[in-house]
Amino acid sequence: MGKRLLSCLLFFAMIITLSACSNQEEEQKAVQEVVQSYLTDCKNGDYKEADALLSEDADVSMNLTAFYEQLDDQLVNMDLGEDFDKEARKFVSAFMNKTFDQYKIDSTQIDNKEATALITLKGKDSEAFDVNSLQTELMNSVQTYMEENAESLEAYATEHTQEELEAKLYKDLSALVFGNMTKSLEDLPDTETNLKFTLKQEDGQWKINNIENTNEKH
Repeated sequence: MGKRLLSCLLFFAMIITLSACSNQEEEQKAVQEVVQSYLTDCKNGDYKEADALLSEDADVSMNLTAFYEQLDDQLVNMDLGEDFDKEARKFVSAFMNKTFDQYKIDSTQIDNKEATALITLKGKDSEAFDVNSLQTELMNSVQTYMEENAESLEAYATEHTQEELEAKLYKDLSALVFGNMTKSLEDLPDTETNLKFTLKQEDGQWKINNIENTNEKH
């Protein structure tokens, strides 16, 4: 009787252990899916979807929606036309895409209702992108455009309104300037960054609470 009872207890213990392992694997998979979705959304510029994966008390600096709304406000205030706005947004999209070029989840660890995930991120070194250093080059390209197209612009001006001429200039120059900036972005050195994601459960769902660059020395 004693041996039979012991066998039953061992059997139930094994079931509980296997169940715990299964739940752990499911939770790890859920954590990985959240992190993967967040990185993919960042890469694709789907900022609202990315922000939806953040916890309620996540640092405001992680809020991408605020960044894009600020960009929209700046474009509205500048009022340089739809073509300029389009090229500006295209550049921001390229910037995010190149920064989040490749990523790999190295490990995940779960402790009750908190989890951590270690990520290796590969992409262009966005910190090396310096708009100020590009100003001279960009101004030179604009000057070259104006000189090389002086006659055609003058002819265009005689047949169109001042507003139409300005629209053409904004369209041509925005494509030129942001095109050069995109080229500079592509020429940036590649870099590898190690990130630590901290997640917590909110209403049964894993949410990202913090992202730390573990390459940085504190």
